[in-house]
Formats: sequence, structure tokens, C-alpha cells
Amino acid sequence: MSSNRRSNRRTPAAAAAEAVANNNDNIEASGGDDNDTNNPRLQAMRERSRAVAEREASRLARPDVSLASRKLGHASKTKSAVSSTPFGQLMKSSKGSGGTTNNNEAQEWCGPFSVARQMIVAREDARKLRLQQTEEGENDNKEHHPLDHVMEEAKLQQQRKENPSMNWISRRHRTGNTNDATNNSNYYVKRRKRFHQQKELMGMGGNSVPSLFQLCINYLVDNFDHVDSLGLVDHSIRVALCERLVAQGKMNGAAFDVLAEEGVETLELVDCAQVTQDQFCDAIKVLIPMGLRAILLQHCGRCFGGQAVNTIVGMKSDEIQLFALSLAGAYLLSDDDLSRLIGATSRTLSSIDLTACPLIGPQFCNAIGEHFSSSIGDVTNCLLELSLEDIPLKKEALLTLGAASDALRNVKSLKLRSIEAVDDEVVEIILNSIDEGSLEGIDLSSNSQLTDEVLSSIRRRGTNLRSLQLSGLRNLSAIALEAFFTPIDDLPSPPMLRKLDLSHCSHDEINDAVVMLAAKASSFRSLADAVNSEIEISSSVNPENLVSEITNSLGLVHVNVSGSSISDKSMEMLAATCKSSLEELDVGFCAGVSDKGLGYLVSKVARQLSKIHVWGCAQITEDFLDGHDRLDEGGLEIVGVWMKKSGGRSLR
Repeated sequence: MSSNRRSNRRTPAAAAAEAVANNNDNIEASGGDDNDTNNPRLQAMRERSRAVAEREASRLARPDVSLASRKLGHASKTKSAVSSTPFGQLMKSSKGSGGTTNNNEAQEWCGPFSVARQMIVAREDARKLRLQQTEEGENDNKEHHPLDHVMEEAKLQQQRKENPSMNWISRRHRTGNTNDATNNSNYYVKRRKRFHQQKELMGMGGNSVPSLFQLCINYLVDNFDHVDSLGLVDHSIRVALCERLVAQGKMNGAAFDVLAEEGVETLELVDCAQVTQDQFCDAIKVLIPMGLRAILLQHCGRCFGGQAVNTIVGMKSDEIQLFALSLAGAYLLSDDDLSRLIGATSRTLSSIDLTACPLIGPQFCNAIGEHFSSSIGDVTNCLLELSLEDIPLKKEALLTLGAASDALRNVKSLKLRSIEAVDDEVVEIILNSIDEGSLEGIDLSSNSQLTDEVLSSIRRRGTNLRSLQLSGLRNLSAIALEAFFTPIDDLPSPPMLRKLDLSHCSHDEINDAVVMLAAKASSFRSLADAVNSEIEISSSVNPENLVSEITNSLGLVHVNVSGSSISDKSMEMLAATCKSSLEELDVGFCAGVSDKGLGYLVSKVARQLSKIHVWGCAQITEDFLDGHDRLDEGGLEIVGVWMKKSGGRSLR
């Protein structure tokens, strides 16, 4: 039975041929004469039948190249012809005498995807038509005046006067180089070319000649197995060697012995994972009596524990001259061992930096209050820097730092970062224990419990504050930040900051008004200039009018406002107030900053500006990336240009 079915099957071409034969039989049956070629009616019917059969055979047989068909007078070819190729068949349309296309409809494959595309296009066309009709209706209902265009032009001129960034023109448009051959190339090729060009200008490209310093470092690292001693080289050279050794996986015990040789005053290692406690203890037994002044260790969980503390504590007090202790990742260091270490080194220790030490607790806080208090009678021991990050301290332990004694009276730099127990009360008590005018830098980032009240405590105690880092504080409000940077009676003047970090706070709270007030407060010669100034901070102020009241020696140096709602107005204010000071700017994920704002900033700020972060700014296009004023001279690094395609479509 199956063989009979296969024998009865017909190919599509055979079916089409049979259709043509049946059609001709029908024509003959209708009364025509096969030899009568002079009958135009029969000739036209034959032509139509033959054309239909050829098109149907082309569709059923799925040929690679469709057969040419003749033009019919009775039907539209665009409606009757069907292509079997997935991408559709573009049919040629007749052109008039003027050369314009009479039929602009795209011929697509008759399938579900093409139908969906046609429906989407139709829906978009209908939406645009409705919007156009609505706008036309509104324009018809509005009363028109002969001077309307004059008023619009005057309004535009006023906006350009208030916002000087609107007058910035990209070099691509100034030179008429917007239609070059690279615009037609793949975007990946263009951004790769831009990235390599930037590296070449920064001296880091593949074809750039390395410096003599880098050549020497590379040569030493390649042959470090044969190095017995570095001699009296500078500390920066030892750090560069350590970084390169870690990058190449050569930082082992033998390399540590060379870096930690006799006579070094600072032992700084970026990775101690391959150093054992025995090696470290043997090294500090020799280094501390020889005048070791600072221990700065990263990833030191393996080498710095109770054995290392016992080695240091067991030495004579007059042999210990440590003034800086920085430990990161010391998971073996217990609370009791650290408190004993603080007691043994408190005579000269002035800087403590602890990061990710999970066993630290209240005994450490008590040791600071006990050994750095002024009640012990030694005026030489004073703590100048306290940095705690990701330390599991309780609120009671933190309160003892400020309430138990005056151990923090001389602190100039305070860092309490990513500590769950830090709240407004803890910060207020700690700041009240610091002498007025002593604090110069504070970092309270990533503490979710802090609110607007912390700004009041900082304002009262931070009269000489130069660095303010409040990243990730989602509870801060715009009103409180504006008040913090505004001169108010009975309060100290706003801090003249050099570093401001308000990244990853609430998006709507970090706005143009906050940035403009902070920039203005950091740049005025004195409080009297800011108070007596008749220029108010608003969206209608031209920042260029403030230049006469701003000193060139002051201004923000590092600004990080990523994830905020600032716009080009902030760029204009930074260009006016930080012209000779701004070195690094981070505007990542700031959708309100445009090409004109950044281009205007780069054109106004001096050559000390070295880095701009634009991660997540899909609105930044080639007008800025390939058209700012420092494109060809180098020295300015644009970080984040690999992420996106201009116009909003991301490339992954």
C-alpha cells in the first residue's frame, strides 16, 4: 500500500505542469480553436494561465533564483507573486520619467515573522499619524501671532546665554568630518580604534615605547630568581616590583626575602598569600630593630596572626618605631592579639588601618581608649588616622571609642566604612570626641543606617574638612545636602572640599543644586564672598559670571556623583569653579549629562584633568568621544566608552 502511495505522489513541478495543461484544456473546451492564433481573447487567457503556473511552480519548487515572469494586465505582481526565500524577494518596481519609485512597498516573505513586522510597522505608522494629527489640532486651536518665531528665537538666545554649554560645538562638526568612512563601519571597529588610539596617546599602546623605569622593572622581574639583594633602592621601586611579581605569579617566599631585606623602613606588600608566618616572623625580627617604620600588608591572613604579634610584643619597647599599621584580610588575628599589639606600639603608632578582619571586637576599642588617652601623660602618642572597613564591631564597642576617653582628639582622617552598627548616634559621639578643626577627611560610605542627622554632626566638627565620602547613603535628602553646603548663621562655614563622593546615593536627591552649592563653597575666597554674593544658585544662572569671585588656588579635585540626576548645569558650574583644580570626574549612570556638557567642561578645564568615567552613559555619542578638544593631545582618559552604542542600543 505504501508503494502505491509513493507512486501516486507528484512533484510540485509536475503539479504545476498539469495545472497548465488543465487550463489549456478548459480554454479549448470553451469553444476556441487551437490553431486560431489571431483570436486575441484566447491569446490573453493563455498568457495569463502560463504566468500563473510559472509563479506557482517557482513557489512550490523553492528554487534558488525565481523565474522571470511577464507583466500581467489583469493583476498586480506585488500582490500575486510569492517568494519562498526566508528573507523575501525584492521585486523591481516601475519608475516614472522623473526617476522616482512608484511603488515603495517592501516585498517580504509571506511568513509569521514578516506578518508580525508588517503589523508593527502599521501600528507605529498609525501612532505617528495620531500624534501628528493631535499636534496639528493643538496648533490649529492655538492663537498665532506674526511675532511668534521672533519670540521663540529670543527665548532660545536667552537659554544659550544662561547655559553656555549649549554653544559648544564638537570638532566633528567644526571640521565637517561627520561623514567620514569610519561612520559606515561596524561600531565595534570604531570603538576598538578609539580605545587603541587613547592608549597610544596615554603611552600605553602596543606600539608605544616603554619608559626606562618600566624596562628595568620588567627585566628585574624576569630574572628575579637570580636577585640576591636590591640594595638601597627607593620604596616606590620595591612596590612596583612587588606588583609586577604578583601579576606574573612569582611572589613566593624567595621573592619576599629579597623585598624584606635589612634596612627597609616600609614593608608594603600587595599580596602576602604565599608568605608563611615563620618567614614573616623571621623577617620582622631583623627589620624592626633595624628601623622598620611601617607595615602595610594586603591579603595577610596567612602570615599575620598570633605568632607575628608575639614576635613584635616580645621586643624591647625602645626598638619598636612603628608609626603605621595597615592590615587587610587578617583572618587569624584575634581581638586579644590586636589589643596587645596596640599596647606594644602605642608609643609611636599614629595610623591604624584595618580591613576585613573578622575576629576584631571590643577589646581593640578599649585598647585604643586606654593607650591613646591624654590621661597617661605622654603627649607624643596621638592617633592621627583611624580606618575601619568591614569590621564586625558592635554599637557598644564603637561608642567606647568616643565616650570612654579622648583618644581620638587629634584624628585627622576617620574612616568607618561598611560597618553595620554605625548609625547617627555613633558618628555624633565619635565626632564630638575630636577637637574642632582637627578633622580633614571622613569616609562613612556604605552605612545604611545613616540619615540627614549625620550631616549636622559633620558640619559642626568639620570646619577644616577637605575630603567627604558618603557613597551609598540612600537616606540622605537633597534639602539636607543643600543646607550642608549653604552658609548659615550660628554654624561654621561650609567645608572647602577637595574630594567629594556622593555616588550611589538616592538618584533624585543628588541634583544640580547640591553639586553647584558644593562647588561654590569649595571655591570662594572666603565666607564673606559667598554670603555677600548677589548671585543665587538657580537653574537660570550663568556660572561664567562667578569667575571673578573665585580663587584659582581652590576648588574640587576629585568628584564622584555617579548614579545621580545631575545635568549639564553641574558641568558648567564645575568648569567655572574648578577650572584649575579638577583632576578626576565620575558621572557614570548620569542620564542628564550630554555631549555638550562634557565637551564644554573639557574645553574650559585646564590640562590637569586626567580622567572622566562615563560608564552607563548611553547618551554620550561620538560628538564628544571623537570631538572633544583634547582628543589628539593625550593626557585625558575616558573610562567606560566600550560599554554601549550611542543612541541607546547596548553592545555586550
